[in-house]
Amino acid sequence: MSGISGHGRDARVGPLRWNGLPGRAARFVVETDAACARDAAVRALELQGFAGGDDGFEEQVLASGSEWTARNLYLGDVTISRKRGAMTWLVEGSGLDFLVPFRRAVTPTLVIVCARACAEATELLIASHVSVRGASDSNDAAPLLRRAWDGIEERFRADGVFVSREKLWRIENDGSPASRKVVRDLLGWR
Repeated sequence: MSGISGHGRDARVGPLRWNGLPGRAARFVVETDAACARDAAVRALELQGFAGGDDGFEEQVLASGSEWTARNLYLGDVTISRKRGAMTWLVEGSGLDFLVPFRRAVTPTLVIVCARACAEATELLIASHVSVRGASDSNDAAPLLRRAWDGIEERFRADGVFVSREKLWRIENDGSPASRKVVRDLLGWR
């Protein structure tokens, strides 16, 4: 049970939820081309409520000469999260938070989906970056990410292209579009 209603930047968190302690990233190795793997992952995330970014991230990655193909998606919004922070503090636990207008805004989360060709397969990375600028520090996107990762694996297995899946706590600053440094430099995400 994720307890999240809404889609993309307008998502809200209900009072009954359990986020668990997942890693913030997953690495898949699949036997398909990078663009197909990336697009399948983006569709799975959109089905879970994430909304595509409209800030030219993919073009910036291509212009940098990277070997990766990348897309960005969002859940929650920093300005909405901040604005509703005081109201959330007053309402949380009062019973009013069962009503959608009084629910807390989702902690703003950016998800990067990137893929590149490796020796005999494709490496697909999906990494989430929780904003420190929002009014909450919880990992609200965690249950949605888990369901998306499971859906992606199921799809790749059904297509006969799945090789492996690995849960990661973070992506090192190795130049991949999913690393915190690239996200900070290209998108200004903090």
